[in-house]
Amino acid sequence: MLNKTAASGKGHFGDLTDDLLRHVLSFLPAADALQTCVLDTGWRDHWRRTTSLPLIFDQSSFPSSERFKQLVKLFIHIRGNSPLDKCKIVACLDDVEERTYTNTILLIEYALKCQVKELLLSVAVDKDFEFEPLILDAPLISQHLKILHLERFELKRSTLNFSRCSVLEELEMQDCNIDARRISSKSLKRLCITDFCSFPMKFHIRIFAPGLISLQLDNFDGLTPSLEYMPSLETAYVWLHNSCYDSCHSNRQNCEYEDCSCHAYPVDEGVLLHGLSNAVNLELVGDTYFELFIYRWDLECCPIFDKLKTLSLNEWFTTIDLPCILQHSPVLEVLTLQLGSTESNRSRRKDRAIICMLAP
Repeated sequence: MLNKTAASGKGHFGDLTDDLLRHVLSFLPAADALQTCVLDTGWRDHWRRTTSLPLIFDQSSFPSSERFKQLVKLFIHIRGNSPLDKCKIVACLDDVEERTYTNTILLIEYALKCQVKELLLSVAVDKDFEFEPLILDAPLISQHLKILHLERFELKRSTLNFSRCSVLEELEMQDCNIDARRISSKSLKRLCITDFCSFPMKFHIRIFAPGLISLQLDNFDGLTPSLEYMPSLETAYVWLHNSCYDSCHSNRQNCEYEDCSCHAYPVDEGVLLHGLSNAVNLELVGDTYFELFIYRWDLECCPIFDKLKTLSLNEWFTTIDLPCILQHSPVLEVLTLQLGSTESNRSRRKDRAIICMLAP
């Protein structure tokens, strides 16, 4: 009797609603969820209609590139183009020797074809294999994608032009190598760049996101991105880590050292502060004195922070022109000076702080 029940896909599962069954399927790895299709046609229909899929692969599960390729093709063929709300893809190499991600690219294209709204992409890290980033060098095209998370990717120029993702609202990049002149999106509302992303070292990449509401720029390598005007910005957090490339051998702009990064600094405009001038809540952090030179240079043409109400600075800002910032913040209500160590945006000590309530 038990065998007959299992074979028919009934039993206790038969008492569950269709929506609940599809919810359970959304937690299964791709290979396991696919196997439920053999129970009966009802299960196949449930799997096809599941709107949230974790496509997580690793080298131990797919030691053979041919097996991985077969699963991807079977997965796409059986499921069809049913819409997806959320899709998480954790990629692995097709072949260790070839160092390619061909089948993962097929899955990404498939998710976009299924009108996915939230797409989370990362590259698996296996302790037994050398890490290899997945290279994206073509623009993403979707009229439905709202949330995009990228981890351990190498992003080329055209990929960061999101003009063909007309409803994209949230973009997060972690541990990515960003090789582009510009990140652009008119629809973007939240941008988060964290966990040792790498920017170019010869020029300041420009960020064009006029609809941005929230910005987190945290712990990166290379030259600091140049922020274009963001009239809707409400909250911004910027941390210049000691791996930031903005420094000067002579502690001034355009020094005599030809290879100094100060020569990449814009002459007629700032890098950060102009783009942050509409923020309501702003936190600026620097790890070393040298990284603060980009703040000091920006202060030479300091904009008016006419919406700024809360401002948080760490202890390094006591050594630069703090009065200049205050003079250009006419409606500032709360000023916080952090005096503890600066280890990370999540674990900074906040037990030693001076909080000033400013009179209107």
